[in-house]
Amino acid sequence: MSEEKNPKENILDESKNSDNVNSKKDDVSDEKNTDNKVKKREVKLNNKTLKAIVAIVAVGAICLGGGYVFGKEAGRKLPATSKHYNSSEVVATIGDKKITGEMLRKRMEPLFYLNAKTTMTDDEIRSYESNMIETMITSDILSSEAAKEKISITNDQLDAQYNNLMSSIESAMGMTKEEFLKQFDLTEKYIKDDMKKELVASKYLNEKSKVTDKEAENYYNKNKNNYLQVRASHILIKTVDDKGKQVSNSKKAELKKEAEEILKKAQAGEDFATLAKKYSEDSSAESGGDLGFFGKGQMVESFEKAAFALKKGEVSNKLVESDYGYHIIKKTDEKYQPFEEVKSDLVSNLTSEKQNLLIQNLKEKYNVKITDKYQMKAKE
Repeated sequence: MSEEKNPKENILDESKNSDNVNSKKDDVSDEKNTDNKVKKREVKLNNKTLKAIVAIVAVGAICLGGGYVFGKEAGRKLPATSKHYNSSEVVATIGDKKITGEMLRKRMEPLFYLNAKTTMTDDEIRSYESNMIETMITSDILSSEAAKEKISITNDQLDAQYNNLMSSIESAMGMTKEEFLKQFDLTEKYIKDDMKKELVASKYLNEKSKVTDKEAENYYNKNKNNYLQVRASHILIKTVDDKGKQVSNSKKAELKKEAEEILKKAQAGEDFATLAKKYSEDSSAESGGDLGFFGKGQMVESFEKAAFALKKGEVSNKLVESDYGYHIIKKTDEKYQPFEEVKSDLVSNLTSEKQNLLIQNLKEKYNVKITDKYQMKAKE
């Protein structure tokens, strides 16, 4: 095989290929590489949760989100990209209660202010609105449930949070408390009432979504196959050029024959690491093709399926094709990630599941409805 002019690169590496993930090639990866299937779910759940659950999402807290970026240079007037809200418009209903355009305006205007130097698209505004409405709804229904169970915070706790918020606003935005309140047509009482509701909501949610070590361990034991990892080595014969484009069909046929000859050598018992160093066009060739341990969801589908199906020490009986070329795979080891290694992520995931289920059930209980105009249509 002709020698590559460019350094070999690991074609399964996520940093170079968005549709793939590759485990690191050294044993350090074993400690950190928790089941990627779980991680994918965690991202999804946490994104949903973050839209509706924030410890302090009072109007001022929104300001802090962009204050660090835009700071003192933002103009005092609302930008042209700001949106007018009809004060009496019904944005959403929570049973008999209404979230009005005026209530949404008080939440959105600080955000427009902080984005004064950028042009927000309609989709961006709609996304912010959707998240804000979800936050307002969640805060209301959770705080209502908290009140039934006499969950509260002290005035001292509220004052401390408010004072910290105002100090941060003064530092980040270059506004005094008085200037801030005047700029956004707010009052101290309005912010404190909002903040109190959300702090109580957060406290209630945390109390109701605790996950015990026993719960996490039971889930782990029932779903242990999710935590199976395999270790494999491979030899890659690429069917893409340096720009990532597929080679011609005739060239691909030549490369397939070449790969099949190497496969025969591997199946005949020749040292796999030596073959990988000699023939593989993946960066893992330097380490004899070793990819380290990886879990499900971390490799391209065809590669993963083949690697997990092999027995320890077995070489694939046929070429495995991916968008990058032909792979010859040898499974070298397998293990289950220990519970203690995945416990933290697992508890976080199960907590998010509990939170989302609780919120969804409460939305149904309180008959929550969002006006069509403010619904995000299949873009979330």
